[in-house]
Amino acid sequence: MKFYTIKPVKQSQIARIKELDGIRGIAILLVLIWHYIRCQVRYDKESIWAYLSATLNLTWSGVDLFFVLSGFLIVGILLDAKGAESYFKTFYARRICRIVPLYLLMLCLFLIIPLITSAPNEWLFAKPLPLFSYFTFTQNFFMHNNGFGPHWLGVTWSLAIEEQFYLFIPVLIFLLSRRQLYCVFFTLIVMAPTFRLVIGDLGAYVFPFTRSDAILMGGLLALLLRNPSVRKKIVDNYNYLLGAFFIFLFGSSLFILMRAGIGGVFVHFWLSVLYSLFIVVCLFGNRKVIDKLVSNRIFVWLGLRSYGIYLFHQPISGMIHNFMNGNEEPSFSNLSEFYPTLIALLAVLLLAEISYRYFESIFLLIGKKFTYEFIDKDENRIPTIEKKAVTQFSCFNNNA
Repeated sequence: MKFYTIKPVKQSQIARIKELDGIRGIAILLVLIWHYIRCQVRYDKESIWAYLSATLNLTWSGVDLFFVLSGFLIVGILLDAKGAESYFKTFYARRICRIVPLYLLMLCLFLIIPLITSAPNEWLFAKPLPLFSYFTFTQNFFMHNNGFGPHWLGVTWSLAIEEQFYLFIPVLIFLLSRRQLYCVFFTLIVMAPTFRLVIGDLGAYVFPFTRSDAILMGGLLALLLRNPSVRKKIVDNYNYLLGAFFIFLFGSSLFILMRAGIGGVFVHFWLSVLYSLFIVVCLFGNRKVIDKLVSNRIFVWLGLRSYGIYLFHQPISGMIHNFMNGNEEPSFSNLSEFYPTLIALLAVLLLAEISYRYFESIFLLIGKKFTYEFIDKDENRIPTIEKKAVTQFSCFNNNA
């Protein structure tokens, strides 16, 4: 009898860009700080902890950073692949391989665990949204009047938004010229705050058209950086862009003082500009500085495993707090009560490492088997050379 073992996929087998993985790592770190500290800590309103906790009021914007980065990468990939015979097939095959396997696993566990548990954790499992919505990535449309639903799948609203954008962005890029894309992207970016004002409440945060400024701001950046003259201007005026980044970063501190929450009319637009500038600063900045501050080993490690961390962190937190303290909703008010949160964090990181090595990477490699093919003048198929997205931009750095 022959036994088969699953071997870990080597990181070198999947081309990565450490600057962008570092940015992704910062995004997931913000999400962890929001859910594991800001949302869990209990304090007296007049205590020092109240003021310290207030400094974390914008860490929920880690998802905004994910959106901007996703728009930047996806639009960039599609722009480079435009004209390929397998344009749609390859794009959707790769997206399915990246998103669906782990998502379906978590969805199946969500359905199975309550069946085998006598008293399932209500915080994690109670009052789910319509089941078909989770399978069709439409759950965000049901959250406006019903909340995020059970916390096991609560974070999946952002995946639904991305999947919905994946339906029409490839079509737009395939049909429109770059000048037309500028107009469409700019129009939808400008309209997003108006949509948030009209919709209000949770819908302003979880509907795709109310969050178009974040994703399409990243897409607009991808368009701009594929223009050589724009890249040259960025290099020549890098210090001004760096200054603009710090101005927007300082402006974000005002949102903290104002206690700006999710779904704000202008806050998401401001953050979209901030995070777009952040990507530019990282791509064109001094490599030694960027390597230390952004693309260091910790942030890159987190970035590579960010998808698993994102899907695991709330379920693991709920189960461990329930097991150790009997509390269905994770919370703590002092350091001694913080241990379940710390254990949950370590468990999530370990599980994300296992998932990335033995599960997600396998499907990523399957996705890489789908290539964008172009037809030359003699009607020969020419597979595109797998490039690291936007690495061409790094060579324009005058401080490298």
